[in-house]
Amino acid sequence: MMNVSVPATPANIASGAWQPPVVLPHRVVVKRFKFPLGARVVFGGMQAIVIGRDASWCGRQLYRIHIAGESYGRPFRLVSVPYLERDPKYAGHRPATN
Repeated sequence: MMNVSVPATPANIASGAWQPPVVLPHRVVVKRFKFPLGARVVFGGMQAIVIGRDASWCGRQLYRIHIAGESYGRPFRLVSVPYLERDPKYAGHRPATN
């Protein structure tokens, strides 16, 4: 476990109290997202629009959505792709991939 509270002095390095910071893995690049920006999707029975998208460190697609209509006080949400579906009314208007 990395101990970041111990300063990197020669005495601390010699005693082993200080450890070098952990190198993070390279960011995962998603080459093909399931939904383009502006796509109309359904999340838990609520219609929404994709306003942003990103990927987690392990490659899971994450979407920022704006819920149209009743949103129970949270119109903007960050949702993983398994919980989103294409809105059947707008399925043929835009491609499902970028």
